[in-house]
Amino acid sequence: MNMNFDHEVLEELFQMFNISRPQDFEGHSLSVSDVIAIKRNGEVSVHYVDSIGFKELPGFLDTKPERPSVLMNLKEKCDAPECNPTVCRKARDEHEL
Repeated sequence: MNMNFDHEVLEELFQMFNISRPQDFEGHSLSVSDVIAIKRNGEVSVHYVDSIGFKELPGFLDTKPERPSVLMNLKEKCDAPECNPTVCRKARDEHEL
Protein backbone atom coordinates (compact mmCIF):
# COMPACT_ATOMS: atom_id res chain seq x y z
CA MET A 1 0.00 0.00 0.00
CA ASN A 2 1.06 3.54 -0.57
CA MET A 3 1.89 4.86 2.90
CA ASN A 4 1.83 8.50 1.75
CA PHE A 5 -1.70 7.99 0.43
CA ASP A 6 -2.77 6.36 3.72
CA HIS A 7 -1.23 9.21 5.71
CA GLU A 8 -3.08 11.79 3.60
CA VAL A 9 -6.38 9.93 4.03
CA LEU A 10 -5.84 9.62 7.79
CA GLU A 11 -5.10 13.34 8.08
CA GLU A 12 -8.24 14.16 6.06
CA LEU A 13 -10.33 11.92 8.31
CA PHE A 14 -8.88 13.57 11.40
CA GLN A 15 -9.68 17.02 9.99
CA MET A 16 -13.19 15.93 8.99
CA PHE A 17 -14.19 14.39 12.32
CA ASN A 18 -12.36 16.79 14.65
CA ILE A 19 -12.43 20.21 12.99
CA SER A 20 -14.97 20.23 10.14
CA ARG A 21 -17.50 17.73 11.47
CA PRO A 22 -20.44 16.97 9.16
CA GLN A 23 -23.70 18.37 10.56
CA ASP A 24 -25.38 14.95 10.56
CA PHE A 25 -22.44 13.16 12.26
CA GLU A 26 -23.39 12.07 15.78
CA GLY A 27 -20.31 10.05 16.70
CA HIS A 28 -17.36 11.15 18.79
CA SER A 29 -14.30 12.91 17.42
CA LEU A 30 -11.18 10.90 16.67
CA SER A 31 -8.99 10.60 19.72
CA VAL A 32 -6.04 8.67 21.09
CA SER A 33 -6.61 4.89 21.13
CA ASP A 34 -9.14 4.90 18.27
CA VAL A 35 -8.43 2.49 15.42
CA ILE A 36 -9.07 3.37 11.78
CA ALA A 37 -9.25 0.79 8.98
CA ILE A 38 -8.75 1.89 5.37
CA LYS A 39 -9.84 -0.44 2.59
CA ARG A 40 -8.35 0.25 -0.84
CA ASN A 41 -8.23 -2.10 -3.82
CA GLY A 42 -9.38 -4.98 -1.59
CA GLU A 43 -6.53 -4.50 0.90
CA VAL A 44 -7.10 -3.21 4.42
CA SER A 45 -4.62 -1.24 6.49
CA VAL A 46 -5.33 -0.57 10.15
CA HIS A 47 -4.00 2.46 12.04
CA TYR A 48 -3.94 3.44 15.71
CA VAL A 49 -4.61 7.08 16.58
CA ASP A 50 -1.60 8.15 18.62
CA SER A 51 -1.08 11.41 20.51
CA ILE A 52 1.20 12.65 17.72
CA GLY A 53 -0.25 10.95 14.64
CA PHE A 54 -1.05 7.46 13.43
CA LYS A 55 0.71 4.13 13.84
CA GLU A 56 0.04 1.30 11.40
CA LEU A 57 -1.04 -1.96 13.04
CA PRO A 58 0.01 -4.78 10.71
CA GLY A 59 -1.69 -8.07 11.60
CA PHE A 60 -4.43 -6.35 13.65
CA LEU A 61 -7.18 -8.11 11.69
CA ASP A 62 -5.50 -11.52 11.59
CA THR A 63 -7.86 -14.20 12.86
CA LYS A 64 -5.06 -16.27 14.43
CA PRO A 65 -3.95 -14.81 17.77
CA GLU A 66 -0.25 -13.96 18.04
CA ARG A 67 0.00 -15.43 21.52
CA PRO A 68 -2.19 -17.51 23.81
CA SER A 69 -4.50 -15.60 26.09
CA VAL A 70 -4.09 -15.53 29.85
CA LEU A 71 -7.08 -17.88 30.14
CA MET A 72 -5.47 -20.38 27.75
CA ASN A 73 -2.25 -20.24 29.79
CA LEU A 74 -4.23 -20.84 32.99
CA LYS A 75 -6.12 -23.75 31.39
CA GLU A 76 -2.83 -25.36 30.32
CA LYS A 77 -1.48 -25.01 33.87
CA CYS A 78 -4.68 -26.42 35.37
CA ASP A 79 -4.66 -29.38 32.97
CA ALA A 80 -1.36 -30.48 34.48
CA PRO A 81 -1.68 -33.62 36.65
CA GLU A 82 -0.91 -31.72 39.85
CA CYS A 83 -3.75 -29.27 39.19
CA ASN A 84 -6.92 -30.90 37.85
CA PRO A 85 -9.41 -28.10 37.00
CA THR A 86 -12.31 -29.86 38.74
CA VAL A 87 -10.45 -30.35 42.00
CA CYS A 88 -7.85 -27.60 41.85
CA ARG A 89 -6.66 -26.78 45.35
CA LYS A 90 -4.33 -23.95 44.36
CA ALA A 91 -5.43 -20.45 45.24
CA ARG A 92 -5.88 -18.20 42.23
CA ASP A 93 -2.76 -16.17 43.04
CA GLU A 94 -0.62 -19.35 43.30
CA HIS A 95 -0.93 -20.04 39.56
CA GLU A 96 2.05 -19.00 37.45
CA LEU A 97 0.88 -17.24 34.30
